[in-house]
Amino acid sequence: MLEVSPDREQELLDGYRVYESALEAILTPEQLVTYAKYIRDSKTVSVFDEMTSDQIAALPPEQIPIASAILANENSLMENRRVASLLHQRGQQDTAQDVDA
Repeated sequence: MLEVSPDREQELLDGYRVYESALEAILTPEQLVTYAKYIRDSKTVSVFDEMTSDQIAALPPEQIPIASAILANENSLMENRRVASLLHQRGQQDTAQDVDA
């Protein structure tokens, strides 16, 4: 997932590393690749626990089980929020929540 980081700043890279480790524990390798592609293409790390059920339902079909797995795991959810927050602080994401999904 490091390749999807828009910045080479160490704190952000560390955040992506920790997030990737958390995701490796709950996602299949195929889901991890799919999720990384989604982040790269959308240029957004969605904060899933701030999304409404309608927003989650509007995600691409392959992203819904990934979002569900992240929501069900406290560690991955915490790291999800952290990476989104780091991106937001650096102005590399309009908001910490993906409201266009």
